[in-house]
Amino acid sequence: MVDSMKRLILLFFLLTHSLFALAVDLATQGVTQAILDNGLKVIVKTDTRAPVFISQLWYKVGASDEYRPITGVSHMLEHMMFKGTEAYKSGEFSKIIARNGGDENAFTSKDFTAYYQKMHKSKLDLAIKMEADRMRNLTFSNQELSKERQVVIEERRMRVEDKPNAKVYENLRMISFDKDGAYHSPVIGFQTDIETYSLSDLRDWYEKYYAPNNATLVVVGDVDPTKVIALAKQYFGNYKYNPNIKESQRPSIVLKSNTKILKLKAELPFYALSFPVPSLKTTVNEKSVYSLEMLAYVLDNGLSKSLIRNQQIASSIGVGYRLYDKYDTLFTVSFIPASGVDQQTVLNAIKSQVSELINKPDLIKGELSRTKAQLEAEFVFEQDLISTQSYYLGMLSTVGLGIDKMFNYVDKMQEINAKDVSDIARQYLNFDDSNSVELIPQGVK
Repeated sequence: MVDSMKRLILLFFLLTHSLFALAVDLATQGVTQAILDNGLKVIVKTDTRAPVFISQLWYKVGASDEYRPITGVSHMLEHMMFKGTEAYKSGEFSKIIARNGGDENAFTSKDFTAYYQKMHKSKLDLAIKMEADRMRNLTFSNQELSKERQVVIEERRMRVEDKPNAKVYENLRMISFDKDGAYHSPVIGFQTDIETYSLSDLRDWYEKYYAPNNATLVVVGDVDPTKVIALAKQYFGNYKYNPNIKESQRPSIVLKSNTKILKLKAELPFYALSFPVPSLKTTVNEKSVYSLEMLAYVLDNGLSKSLIRNQQIASSIGVGYRLYDKYDTLFTVSFIPASGVDQQTVLNAIKSQVSELINKPDLIKGELSRTKAQLEAEFVFEQDLISTQSYYLGMLSTVGLGIDKMFNYVDKMQEINAKDVSDIARQYLNFDDSNSVELIPQGVK
């Protein structure tokens, strides 16, 4: 019964998805856009399947805008945004949202910081009013900073310091990106910076970047776009445009041929390597980056089948690519060798399979077809969630891509053939240019 229902839902969405192939008319997809006089961008997508909405406020600032000694300041400011304004005491924001049956949180990434509330549609006014209040009226306290500093230090310990594989990825990023460019530093920040930046560092960051012309309000759900825009004008409209916000002049500078060995307390060895590649935002050939995206899926599935299930020389394989990064980015491959197998054996097998993919593209046609079907199904079911819809609308707008990219992703991926995947692998997967980090476990006591 469940499978039959899923098939019916999938069929419905596949039929409606055919609209995307013709042209992305945002109005027909229930999307309305507006820009207020002060520069605030508003994106509304109507979805009436449930009487709820999600409201997200996205700021164009993240770890890629930071520098030593204030790495992690965007993430720390995210924590401080819940510590009160002139109208709401510390912690009151979250309590009011919960008391009204809502769910709220925030997240910081390399290229953005975002805050959201998910509530019943009758609470739309409340959500926008409160979010607007903390855009300009945040109160700063050394006492609250001291508390949150310890929270973030503990967060870093749990997510990075106590996780050897996370340390590998952090070091891979550090040797893959120049220290003076974007993407070198971790989102959470370096430990010494977390311990030392001051309240004025946070206040300056807030005053500069938390302005209407550096933000996008995204609302998805059972809402009237006209009302959303009116509320945005009511609560954000009096805030001033900040002319001092400039496009970052610190693009990612991707390095090549660097290696590093880490000796850490760990149970298993781990190996990760990266290849410098463009993103959708930086490419001069759009099809090439969708080919990279497809290569990541095909290679991940193919290596898992070959090295884990068939040859049994690896216990874990991961292939990654970030299509929507704001700057030039990385294509990554990582693995854990099977017990008794050295990392060079696995690495040689990976090189062999990449070589075969390059020289015999017809061999991946079956995997390519399966991947396309899988991607389409995943895309369809993801659109059933207003949180997923709002995320892509906000993220694409914030990094400077058109939100139509949300709707034509599947069509772009369907256009990629085996030769495209082979050609892009030949162009970018040069192991002599790759950066690598090897974890040599020192045992766990």
